[in-house]
Amino acid sequence: MDKGFDVRFYQQGDDEDVVHLLDLVFDGWPKLDLIGSPLEHWRWKYIDNPQKSKSVRVALSNNRIIGCAGNIILKIKIGDRALNCAQGVDFAVHPDFRGRGAITKMGELFEELITRHNVAVNYGIKSNPILIARDLRRGHPHFPHTIVNLVRIKDIETHLKAIPIQKAWLIKLGYRITKYINKIMNAFSRPLSKGEGLPVHEITHFDNEVETFWKKVSSNYRFIVERNLEYLNWRYCDPRAGGFVVRQVRENGEILGYGVLKINRYLASYLVGYIVDLLAIPDRLDVADTLVEDAIKYFDDSDVNIVNYLVVKNHPYESVLRARGFLDSRVKFHLFYVPTTSEANNEMRNLEKLPASKVFYSWRDHDSLPVSMPSYR
Repeated sequence: MDKGFDVRFYQQGDDEDVVHLLDLVFDGWPKLDLIGSPLEHWRWKYIDNPQKSKSVRVALSNNRIIGCAGNIILKIKIGDRALNCAQGVDFAVHPDFRGRGAITKMGELFEELITRHNVAVNYGIKSNPILIARDLRRGHPHFPHTIVNLVRIKDIETHLKAIPIQKAWLIKLGYRITKYINKIMNAFSRPLSKGEGLPVHEITHFDNEVETFWKKVSSNYRFIVERNLEYLNWRYCDPRAGGFVVRQVRENGEILGYGVLKINRYLASYLVGYIVDLLAIPDRLDVADTLVEDAIKYFDDSDVNIVNYLVVKNHPYESVLRARGFLDSRVKFHLFYVPTTSEANNEMRNLEKLPASKVFYSWRDHDSLPVSMPSYR
């Protein structure tokens, strides 16, 4: 290990160097078409977040930032309580300094981060095979429920031409067979009670009524990121966040549900659509279906060939999306978590016994949006 490394928490003035490092390491960061600059996006994410957490750690060599490790501190309702949880994101080391201990040394500050922010659970999705193997070796448990990415592809030929895949003919055949089977299954499934006449409106910000909506929703879940007024406006309505489209269903002034949509135009040659978030009050799958129908129209009108939606396997929303032509992409997500208290550990273990309808996870809870089809193995 290089004894010349220094590590510390972010200090004012580090942001430009950190963003430059992320851009270098990831060959473009955050790989999201932004309204503002990547620097403004970074400041929105790490400095102006609801927790005001400033939880980025940096590694320096000769006073030059050569590594960074980011964490977003979120309130998550686990069981009956909202707990501070740390999501690990944006880990990067300059290519000239890899294999010399920078990540390990930044990790030494994590205990201080836990204490500083009273973190109950540390979690994150891993895509790097080395990191996946490391977490498995360390005995870090996977999230208690499987997370699936549902996908709707209008034209599989167009998709494979835009994003070449080895053995494309096999992928094409598998997709068409799965689509056919899904169509048969939907023909025999019980149809949803449609929410005919439910109005869907685009909004630029959430108002105070969303607090009432959140109370109704949160009572139905045992795991869900806290979606109060401050969080929703920060996550989806701040222009620096990434330019999301927010649609809402209201009836007699009451919010029944909302959907958040995003077209990632980072690769201008092939647009990738996301239903980033979708939530309705309990027992109103017709509202969820109305929002999905609205989303499909939005993406079709925008000439988007592929649309992704992340959901807990067997959650009721999965059936809503499948009825609208979405299929399981078969992408495997490695979501690991590490509880820091016995209480948090017990609550996470208890989730294993609960039905999927009590657990909620979406693309924006994951933080990043892949430019093309995600490839977590």
